[in-house]
Amino acid sequence: MRILFLIVFTVVGLFAKEYKVGFAQDTLANDWRLAQVNEVKKEIKKYPYLKLTVRDAKTNVANYIMDIEFFIKNNYDFIITSPMDKDITSLVLKKAIQKGIKVILISRGIKSDDYTTFIRPQNRLIANKIAKYMAKRLNGEGTVLMLEGLRGTTSAKQRTEGFEQVIKKYPKIKLIKRRANYLRADAIRVMEDIYKKEIKFDAIFSQSDSMLSGVRAVMKRYDKDNSILMVGIDYISEAKDAILDGLQSASFTYPTCGKEGVDAIVKIIKNQKIQKEIIIPSTMITKDNVKKINPIF
Repeated sequence: MRILFLIVFTVVGLFAKEYKVGFAQDTLANDWRLAQVNEVKKEIKKYPYLKLTVRDAKTNVANYIMDIEFFIKNNYDFIITSPMDKDITSLVLKKAIQKGIKVILISRGIKSDDYTTFIRPQNRLIANKIAKYMAKRLNGEGTVLMLEGLRGTTSAKQRTEGFEQVIKKYPKIKLIKRRANYLRADAIRVMEDIYKKEIKFDAIFSQSDSMLSGVRAVMKRYDKDNSILMVGIDYISEAKDAILDGLQSASFTYPTCGKEGVDAIVKIIKNQKIQKEIIIPSTMITKDNVKKINPIF
C-alpha cells in the first residue's frame, strides 16, 4: 500500500507543475511552417500541464533571436524551434542549455550540439533520391531549375548539396539555381524573372511544394507547359491535387515533426530516456500511390 501511495504521489507531483513551452518560429506566413505550429498546438492541448507560447519572427533573424532570448529571460522550461540560421541560432541556444532549458529542434538543425534532441527527416537522402529520379526521367540530359529554400537553414543547405551530389554525375544535365525561400510569393517573383529573361529549362526541382504552387500560377499566366517534370518536397494538399491532375510528377512527404516534438517534451518530464537525434521517415509520392497516402496538410 505504501509503495502504491508513493507511486501515485510521485505521478501527481510530476504533473502538478505547469511547464512553460516556447515555440520560436521563423514565419507563420509560410503554410508549412504554420502547419508545424498548429500540430504542436494540437498535441499540447492533450497535456493540461503544458503551457505554450508561440512567437513569429516574420522571417527576420534578429526577431527570431530575440524571441529565443525572451524564452530564456522568462525562465521557460522548454524551447521548441526550427532554426532559421544554423550559426547564429547555435550561439543563443547555448545560453538556453547552460540555463537548464531543454531545447527541442524540429526539422532544422544548428551548427553545434547544444540541444536536447533533434527530430528530423533526412534532407540529404531525400534530395539524393529526387536527383536520381529526375536524371532517369530526363534520360541523363537537359536543364533543371532548382528553387532553393531559406538561406542559412540546414534543410535548404542539405537539399541543395544532396541534389548536386547526385546530379553532378550526369555531365549533360545543367543546373540553374534560384532562391525562393520556401515561399510561393517569392517563387512567383523568381518565375516572372525567369520568363522575362527567357531562361530555358526542362524540369523543376522545388525544395518545397508551396513554391511549386507559385510556379504553376505563373506558368498558367504565361501559357507555358505546366506538365513538364516537376518534383517537390512536403506533400501538401496542393501537391496531391497537382499529381492527380498530371501537373506535378512527384513529391516527398516531409512531416512537420510537431507531434514528435511534443512527445519528446512529455518523455523528458517523465524522466524517460530520449535520443539525441530522432529520424522521421519520408515517402516518395507519385501517381502510383498518391490516392493511398494523405498529405501532410
